Amino acid sequence: MSIQPIALCIENCYPTHESLRHLRCCALVGRQPGLIVATDGQVLWQTDVPRFCELWVSGDHKLICFRPTGAPGGARVHRAGREVALEEGKPVVVMDGDYLLLPGLCYRLHVHGPTGGATEPSYFGHEEPAGSTLARFAAAGVIAIGTLSAAACGKPPAEEKGRTIEPVEVRTRPPDVSPPQNYNPGMTGDATPTITGDATPTTPSTPTPPTTDAMADDPAPGGPQPPIEVRVEPPQVPRPVEPTPPPMPPPDTMKPATDGMKPPIEVRVRPPSPPAPRIDPRKHEDPIGP
Repeated sequence: MSIQPIALCIENCYPTHESLRHLRCCALVGRQPGLIVATDGQVLWQTDVPRFCELWVSGDHKLICFRPTGAPGGARVHRAGREVALEEGKPVVVMDGDYLLLPGLCYRLHVHGPTGGATEPSYFGHEEPAGSTLARFAAAGVIAIGTLSAAACGKPPAEEKGRTIEPVEVRTRPPDVSPPQNYNPGMTGDATPTITGDATPTTPSTPTPPTTDAMADDPAPGGPQPPIEVRVEPPQVPRPVEPTPPPMPPPDTMKPATDGMKPPIEVRVRPPSPPAPRIDPRKHEDPIGP
């Protein structure tokens, strides 16, 4: 089975406006230029700007949150009250519902599954790239882009009671889109948000998931959740395996069958005897005397 990109949504738990809450994204396979979270908190696509972490798919079909060498610290993965700080060069396997905590920001990951196409991030209700959406809203006076990186985030949502959560998986050595249902972003007919009052939320200064789950209508997954997995080395995408040609038939099968033309085995009771010599009577006649 070939490895495919993974479609996911990155939810900003404390957006400057509700239309900027859910960002549709796609994580590519392996450490190729793809989905990153920059040091200013923006989710960007195929760029080499400084970053907190990268999101990509491992060789065993897992979604990986990876802090490259030289990236600043401070990023954490939160799951059910437990947290793992991202370390340089150690991939962390993230799951649906995990929180990515950054200095002053809080994101929640909604993993949808494999996808056949790879597209750059875009907000729900907008076909344009996410960067264009932010620029257009800022030009319209809806938001100030600076508040996206300066504003602090809140706390994680209250953990679901009665739910067994496994710890975050940290690996020592890895192996060699559809949007949420019933989502209504509250947009007007021309896809321009209407603001009443102050659109900037009041948030505490410590970056932890919110106290109220913004996706409370999402069904809680059944069964226990795995721990947070952190890997020592990133996986490598296996090379495609070329099909093996069928084996050659044995040499005997390539010769025409002649068994039906062979005579049966002859078994004799007595061996044959040589035939008696023939006598010429003319040579044994008596000579005629004078």
